[in-house]
Amino acid sequence: MRRRKSARRSTAKRSSAAPTKRPPVAPAKRPAAYWVVAGIRLDQELARLRELPVFAGGPLAERRPDLKVRRASKRPNRVGFAVPTEHRMQVTSYPGIRPGDVLETLLHELVHLHVGRAREAHAWHGRTFKATLARAMAEAYGVRGVAARSTLHGAYAEAIERLRAQAQMELDLSA
Repeated sequence: MRRRKSARRSTAKRSSAAPTKRPPVAPAKRPAAYWVVAGIRLDQELARLRELPVFAGGPLAERRPDLKVRRASKRPNRVGFAVPTEHRMQVTSYPGIRPGDVLETLLHELVHLHVGRAREAHAWHGRTFKATLARAMAEAYGVRGVAARSTLHGAYAEAIERLRAQAQMELDLSA
């Protein structure tokens, strides 16, 4: 004869509170090669971008966000992400990534940290986010007039690549 197992619930107390924020940590000492993606030193570019006027008076001006570089074996669906409540972000390196892709992703995620979740339609990629990103792209890389209609990365990357190619051609002609 089979015995029925008791359906008693555990008496251990379970926390129903939201997860706590991670304590701020000093950036880990990493070798310089860790930060290099497509020839761009992300730690140095992050420091430069934090100084942009668009970020003045916001959380990026106050302290450096925690930045991680993920290395993927193929192009992921998610090339970066930001967690404003924890002041951290991640950029993914993958085969074939161009400097423009890296620069666009880094700045895109920094804008997320600056703007956060707006109280408007399309809270993460709404009007406030798009306007701030457009201003940041103009200040950082001189990219203007890009109609970024979707939340997918790439529109600004193409413009950055065109400007970089133009600047390279100008350097080649002057040599």
